[in-house]
Parts: sequence; structure tokens; C-alpha cells
Amino acid sequence: MILCKSLIDCRTPIHSRRALLASAAAKVKITPLPPNPEPPVKSDPVPSCAPEAKTSTELSSETPKKTKFRPSGTKNGRNLCILRWLKQVNANGQKEEFRTYYEKTLTATQREDYDNEARQLVKDNGWVKVTIENGKLH
Repeated sequence: MILCKSLIDCRTPIHSRRALLASAAAKVKITPLPPNPEPPVKSDPVPSCAPEAKTSTELSSETPKKTKFRPSGTKNGRNLCILRWLKQVNANGQKEEFRTYYEKTLTATQREDYDNEARQLVKDNGWVKVTIENGKLH
């Protein structure tokens, strides 16, 4: 059962209710909006003696953000190496520093050792923080 809570009686036919609403709307007086204010006078926001502003690319090249370097959640040899490197070698290390270490310092055999150890840890369900961070560097 639908209850009618409007000012118009629900028993009135729909076309009559619409007519009542239309006539009520026609009687509404709308006051006009005030005119738009004049725009402010344009002035040079930067005094001529002020140094020039730097673009975002200039700023980003001068002060690189130092966000904490973290590996992804994938359980693989590279991420195993990252976790140990951050814990045992360079706690504040950045991505580029690690890339140099991993690709230029470690041999292919050492990288394979990390891959094999990571696979074994996953297989044995041993991928836990203590084991990962305190394991040996290859």
C-alpha cells in the first residue's frame, strides 16, 4: 500500500494533480540574479625583482624523492636478495643502488643461488621475515 504524503490529495486523478502542480509553478516568482561582479584588475603576481620560478621537472631533478625501497610481494630470488641486501648491507639503499649491486656485482651463479633458495623457501613454507633477513648473502 502506497501512502501519499503530498499536499495534493492522492485520490485526485493524475492529470488533475499535474495541472495543480503546473499552475502552482506558474505562480512562483523568481527574482533575477544580481549581475556578475567586475573581474579583479590583473596585476603581475611576481615582482620583477623576484627569482624566476622553477618548473616541476627542474625541481624533480634537483631534489629526488627518497622513498623507502621495498621489493614487490613476489617470492623470487631477486626479492630475496633485495630483502637481505636492505637488512645486512644498505638499510637505506635505493633501487638504482641495488640494481647496480645485483646486475654488476653478483655473478650469474650467485643470482641462481638466490633463485634456488627462494624456490626452496617457498616449497618448504619457510618464507618468513627472520629466515629471509638473517640468511646468508651469496
